[in-house]
Amino acid sequence: MKLKKTIIFIFVSFMLTGCAARTGLLVEVSDGTKPLMGEAVATVVSGTFQVSNLEGYTCNGSYNQWTKSPILKTKVSCSDGRFGEVMVMRTGPNFMNGSGEGVLNDGTKFRVLMGDMVHYRNTQGVWEKAK
Repeated sequence: MKLKKTIIFIFVSFMLTGCAARTGLLVEVSDGTKPLMGEAVATVVSGTFQVSNLEGYTCNGSYNQWTKSPILKTKVSCSDGRFGEVMVMRTGPNFMNGSGEGVLNDGTKFRVLMGDMVHYRNTQGVWEKAK
């Protein structure tokens, strides 16, 4: 009986780790770095994100995938040694869309667009008014 429960537990765990929610990311950096693209991935085990560009520059981090708050604040680390924080306001079904901003330890600012918000990259709005 114990072996049967163990096998069921392993099977269910394996099936759950295969399920993931993914959403696209676009990051624009104020220092002239080419835009970075990637994705945020939420599983039952973790919430992670990674973005990169064709020049080989990458940034990544992790977040609490279980939070119900529309505001997500987390740390980010980049391949050139810089690090910082990002704050994103998530919207839409399952918080798969959103936008936000961040700053790296050297003062470089960046803008994040998530999910469907990527398509509104060049529309006028809050970003232009805040400049």
